[in-house]
Amino acid sequence: MESEDTLDVVQTVIECDGEYLLAKRSKDSYWEFIGGKVKEDENLRKAAIREINEETDLDLEQNNLASFRRGDSYLSEDDSRFRLNPVYFGISEIKKNSMTIEGLSKEHTDFEWIELSHFGQYDTLGQFKALEHLDIVNGRVAIAAVRKGNEFLVVKRSSENSTPGKWGFVSGGIGSGEDSKEAAVRELKEETGLKAEPVETGDFYIGKGEKGFWRLEPVLLEYEEGTVDLNWELSDYRWVEPNEFAELDSIGRFKAVEKLGIN
Repeated sequence: MESEDTLDVVQTVIECDGEYLLAKRSKDSYWEFIGGKVKEDENLRKAAIREINEETDLDLEQNNLASFRRGDSYLSEDDSRFRLNPVYFGISEIKKNSMTIEGLSKEHTDFEWIELSHFGQYDTLGQFKALEHLDIVNGRVAIAAVRKGNEFLVVKRSSENSTPGKWGFVSGGIGSGEDSKEAAVRELKEETGLKAEPVETGDFYIGKGEKGFWRLEPVLLEYEEGTVDLNWELSDYRWVEPNEFAELDSIGRFKAVEKLGIN
C-alpha cells in the first residue's frame, strides 16, 4: 500500500536496435534500468534525461527522443517507499557506441546492452516489471515439461494456432492468482487430457513468438495418468528422449531444458 511518504522514481528503459541498457549498481552489484528520484519541478521525461546524463556519458537531449513513452507505475520490491515510473525511449547506434564505463557515475560499476532473451541471466530486484508495465513483454507463460520415464512429451502446434507446425512443450498463459505450477498442470490437462504432478520450476527467461515477447516459466512435471487427447491448438505429439530435442523444428521453447537441468 502506498503512503503519503511515497517518493516517485523514474526508471528508464533505453533501447537500441533490439538491445536494452542495464547498469550494475555499485552498492550491491544488482543490475537495473538506470533511474532516480523525480524532482518537484520535473515531469518523467525531463527526470529521465537528467538522470541518464548525470549517470552516464550518453549526453541525451530532450528534443530528439520522439519514441518516448511511459508505463503504469508500481512500488519497488527493493524499498516500498519508492514508486517506480517506467519510461521507454530508443537511441541511435552512434549514441549507444559513445557510452563508456569511464563515463558512469559512482552509482554504477558496469553496463551492458542485452537482448531481452538474455534478461533472466542478470540478477535484478524486480526490474522485469518495467518491461511488463511498458508492454515490452506481453505476460507470463508456463512451459510444461512432462516426464514419463526417460521420455518427455513434445507437441506440434496446429494450423489454427500461432507459429503452426513448430514443436515444443505444452505451454499457456499464467492466469490471475495462479503460479507457474498451477498453470502448467491446468494447461496440460486442457491441451492433452493428461494429469501430471509438478516437481520443480526453473528460472524464467524471455522468449519471442509471432505475437511478441513473453516471460516463460518452465515447470518439470511427472506423468501420472491419462491418454493423450489433443485439443484444437495442437496437431501431433511424441514422447522423446532429451537427445532428440535438437532434431525437432522448434520455436525456442526447448530452452526450458537448460533452465530445468534436463539431460
